[in-house]
Amino acid sequence: MDAHNTDYNLVGALSIAYGINHHLTFSAELPYVRRDDLREGASGGVERLGSVAGIGDVNLLAKYRLTDSPDFGFAIVGGLKLPTGTTNKLGPDGERLETEHQPGTGSWDPIVGASASAPWGRLTFTASGLYQWSTRGAQHTRLGDRLQGGIALSHRFGGGPVSHLPSHNHHHGDELDEHAEPHRSSWDAFVELAGEWEGRQKIGGEIDAQSGGKWAWIAPGVRFNASTGWSASASVAVPVWQRIRSSHPNNRYRLMLSVGHGF
Repeated sequence: MDAHNTDYNLVGALSIAYGINHHLTFSAELPYVRRDDLREGASGGVERLGSVAGIGDVNLLAKYRLTDSPDFGFAIVGGLKLPTGTTNKLGPDGERLETEHQPGTGSWDPIVGASASAPWGRLTFTASGLYQWSTRGAQHTRLGDRLQGGIALSHRFGGGPVSHLPSHNHHHGDELDEHAEPHRSSWDAFVELAGEWEGRQKIGGEIDAQSGGKWAWIAPGVRFNASTGWSASASVAVPVWQRIRSSHPNNRYRLMLSVGHGF
């Protein structure tokens, strides 16, 4: 596997969550993926593969709260990534791009995780983690398993109850099911320390020794909660440590923006 790079990766997502009751919430997320100016190392130079964009794989999740206490919350998460994304994008030479460069993977991937929260006045401490098992997808490729986890501390300014903040370690849904009643507008300031590990991929049964890696980052941010139920947040994730194998470039930063509405 040759090393590759892009100018930037853009991932946009449309998500919806529905709370059956206080304990059980279902959510779905449809992503859009764009890799700008994809290029790959080749003998004697760099091969430019162009920009790749398309619909990604849908994630379906269920979250079940195991606690009722206002002083501590704990939930388990389970779900499945569906092979709905595009896997047949072509390069400038007309050849099909490798699966890791496609918007979709072609695989059915189980997801499990857990989250916890503990409010203390206007401060809230949260922790979450998700593990995704990768199965064989398009072009006989099995992308590496993925583990994401982190802890966050938030502070609320203004009126309204403290709710769970969106975590960048798991899929959307937590921030959408906490607005059962109207409240006054408020601001949240938060900081998250998180990490991600990605295993090696297999192509045709052979392990790509140069794939995968791990990194950790810190992400400060703010969120505005409107009295009408709308919310908007922004944060910047900056790497504090990373060890990524040679087939992938190091991360410089992540800019994360979200807009949501609770009913």
